[in-house]
Amino acid sequence: MSSSENSRKESDRHNPKSSLISLISRPEIGPIGVMILLFGMLGYFSIPASETTWNPFAGEGFNALGIRNNLRVISQLGIIALGAGLLIIAGEFDLSIGSMIGFAGACMAMTLRWGFSIVLPYISFDGGTHLEFYTLLHIPNVTPTLAIFITLCFTLTFGWVQGFIIVRSGLPSFIVTLGGLFFLRGLTEVSLRSFNHRPDQAKGATTVTEIPDIKNIINLPGYGEMEREAAKYLPETDLISIVKNLPSDVIAKISERLEYTAQRVAEAKTDLLIAKGVKPLEKALENAIASDNEFMIKTIQEKIENFKIDPVIPKSITEVDIARAYIDTIGSARPIADFFGGNILETIFDWLYFPIDWNVNNFGNQFAPGLYSCVMIWVILSLVCYIVLSKTQVGNWIYSTGGNLSAAQANGVPTNKVKISLFMFSAFCATLFATCQVFEVNTSDAAKGNLKELEAIAAAVIGGIVMTGGFGTVLGIIVGAFIFGLAKEAFFYIPGIDGSFYRVFLGFVIIASALLNENIRKRIMGNI
Repeated sequence: MSSSENSRKESDRHNPKSSLISLISRPEIGPIGVMILLFGMLGYFSIPASETTWNPFAGEGFNALGIRNNLRVISQLGIIALGAGLLIIAGEFDLSIGSMIGFAGACMAMTLRWGFSIVLPYISFDGGTHLEFYTLLHIPNVTPTLAIFITLCFTLTFGWVQGFIIVRSGLPSFIVTLGGLFFLRGLTEVSLRSFNHRPDQAKGATTVTEIPDIKNIINLPGYGEMEREAAKYLPETDLISIVKNLPSDVIAKISERLEYTAQRVAEAKTDLLIAKGVKPLEKALENAIASDNEFMIKTIQEKIENFKIDPVIPKSITEVDIARAYIDTIGSARPIADFFGGNILETIFDWLYFPIDWNVNNFGNQFAPGLYSCVMIWVILSLVCYIVLSKTQVGNWIYSTGGNLSAAQANGVPTNKVKISLFMFSAFCATLFATCQVFEVNTSDAAKGNLKELEAIAAAVIGGIVMTGGFGTVLGIIVGAFIFGLAKEAFFYIPGIDGSFYRVFLGFVIIASALLNENIRKRIMGNI
């Protein structure tokens, strides 16, 4: 044994460390570096080859639509990664998260479309012995709030059952939740096939469609509640009458915006026509260069330089256009559905379009209306988890339960309640994920959430969560979700590399993170 090892004492780990050493020792530092690398990769490789710029916001990855879509993927993964991560810190796993997403989405979609009933089965002897059902309660029109509440009753109960079985039986959570994974996925498919079919069908589909776009139900003055798209296609006389009742400043503001859009669209169409007209000349120029015909080369180059067309005239703005634009500004009459499935930061994204002139697509229209609401939900949930884990006694209980179960029990920590509560929280996060999906796209599928349990665990591990429990932070989980989401996008833009290579990259990062996290844990505990 070396002298340096002989001189090292257990108490040395309590000695004050420099700020730099403390920072480097943080488990989130490595993942943050990987996240910055992926940001750079996505920003650089998503820039079209035809553009000579280093501006990352000029590429598809970080234009307005790219930011909107990327943050949606990251935030949805981040929601379930929080549930999985806190459970891993407490020393347990939940493999039923993905199936819970599919089950919760199906439950919510079915209640929104067909209502909710409580039925009691009984044996009837009329006309022979057979099973009949008595409807104890039937709610034909279920509100979004009630649909979410009913779904939470099912999912939280199932989370409680899984946690109760694990703490009472002593079975590994891996086995119990693996059974829950198959049970919930099968129950979802069976339920959908039983209810989601026409009377002339024996079995139905596992996809629920035709759910009203609840988040876009508005209260139009003089017409009551109706879907936004239906309101925009009222008879023109009705739309014109709506404009007549608007204040002049509102009309002026909407008109200015529409005129700007019409001008941008006209400019985009003009550019497309020029490009279409120049393309044959460019092809002819290539042939002339290949044949080394200097006269033709010079002639075609002059034609390209002098090529002109009459610019497209912008569309005239009518009162009908103003009415439809005004309808788009009316807030939802279903705030709960809009909270989960709508958009946020719409004012900022409007400003980025006009007058900043950045949030614009190739056809001159606004690229993205805002960020998905799931981003806001993820931020709120992350803040709550951070406060609970870092600032409350419950957080200490979670860490001690996963760090040393026997010691925690000896010190009076209610470890069983902690674990059961975290299984319920994991089910709650899966329900939030499903709620956002249902209200965003107005459909549900039994296959939703497939493999999401593995992605959630992977994001937590990449973010510094130690698989043996007792260590990890909410910041790390957030960074892990960013890494997973960015990697899925960045590798698809790298030329010469198959987009699915991101799985290879993530596999390497997961193993490296697990090794690094365990090393950090041992250093903190003073084992090395």
